[in-house]
Amino acid sequence: MVIFGASGDLTSRLLMPAVAQLTEAGLLSPGLRIVGCASTDRSTEDFCAHIAAELKEHAAVPAATRDAVVRMLSYQSADVTSAEDVRRVIGEDHPDTLVYLALPPFLLPSALSALATTGLRTSDALAIEKPFGSDLTSARQLNEILRLQLPEPTIFRIDHFLSNELIHRVIALRFLNRIFEPIWNAMHVERVDISWLETLTLEGRARYYDGAGALKDMVQNHLMEVMTLVLMETPARLDADSFRSVRVEALRSVATPLPERIRSTSVRARYTAGRIGSRQVPSYVDEPGVDPSRNTETYASLTVEVNHPRWAGVPFTLRSGKAQPVPSAEIALHFRPLPRYVLDRWPGVEPNVLRLGLKEPYVRLGTTLNGPERTTQSCQLEACSTPPQFPAYAHLILQMLNNQPMLFIRGDEVEEAWRIVDPVMKAWSGGNVPLQEYAAGTAPPGPAR
Repeated sequence: MVIFGASGDLTSRLLMPAVAQLTEAGLLSPGLRIVGCASTDRSTEDFCAHIAAELKEHAAVPAATRDAVVRMLSYQSADVTSAEDVRRVIGEDHPDTLVYLALPPFLLPSALSALATTGLRTSDALAIEKPFGSDLTSARQLNEILRLQLPEPTIFRIDHFLSNELIHRVIALRFLNRIFEPIWNAMHVERVDISWLETLTLEGRARYYDGAGALKDMVQNHLMEVMTLVLMETPARLDADSFRSVRVEALRSVATPLPERIRSTSVRARYTAGRIGSRQVPSYVDEPGVDPSRNTETYASLTVEVNHPRWAGVPFTLRSGKAQPVPSAEIALHFRPLPRYVLDRWPGVEPNVLRLGLKEPYVRLGTTLNGPERTTQSCQLEACSTPPQFPAYAHLILQMLNNQPMLFIRGDEVEEAWRIVDPVMKAWSGGNVPLQEYAAGTAPPGPAR
């Protein structure tokens, strides 16, 4: 496994702790070797000491396991855009290799062209971290580079949300229970909300986040992929090709947002100074590393329509935000209200809502039961599944090393996601949707009037 960009936060906080957990569970080949590469000039000893310290902080594994992981490591300084450097790292007669590009998007075209000179084979694999491109045009260009210059290795376009065990419960709930799939449609569902709301603020991520914002960071990839699991039809076969094909078809059914409606179907806002619980939070524009002139949003909401008989007329709202009063990460299916003649007899009955946690392992169904003296009362039926054994990145690494692409993004799937978001980005950058504000610890605004 060769990691380009190994000096970054992703390697030390996510990739190597995931390797440590898989090592502790005995799921990795004892012959696995990991080469860290970055432009920083450092020794293998220095890199190993750095990773050992990070594992001690971020990986809850015994010291013997940390030592075993460190023994897998070596380091080479390399410019990932230099064909000569990349060939030196990969080697001409290399063993089966997973090349992991933990790189910012602007480096990808040059890095891929350099990798094309190394002779990667069908037994090799290439992993590309999100975001894949910065808009539809750049995503198409990257796909074209991969198609023409790197046709042999397996390509893993990463969205770690799809490897989260909690996300898999959407599939299990739908397809392994007769009770849910028959009502999973427009006849019974009024609207669907997919939320990822955090009380966290910038938390030192200005270098990345201020150039991305909530729309690109969460909505365009993560929440869009969660939506595909709600939208998709039953796959014809339980294999990677079938599963990925129905996800692509689900995204294709989402209507491209119309420019004249984006103002009423999307929200962009950023937090100002406020209080979240007992914590005083500065305004986003006063956070270290933030450039106020970028007008980066910390809250994004987008409502889309679906051109498919199953979901015709059902709005899907994807929303993500920081500095929220309470955290909320879930899929919520709001079912249609009961007929009027029933509500006249039983006033106050609320529609059913099915909620699936994306961080916490819950499934909640809002129901109505009988109360005293011929009244009704609302209650939540809740079931909690077993907490995930491994974090998402442990699943990612294991699936890539075992050449299992089912839960990775196909090239046309990436393009469909950008096709939906591109008109929104253009409307926002053109000032057609104003940047609103909300005090940290308060609810975000709705669509601008």
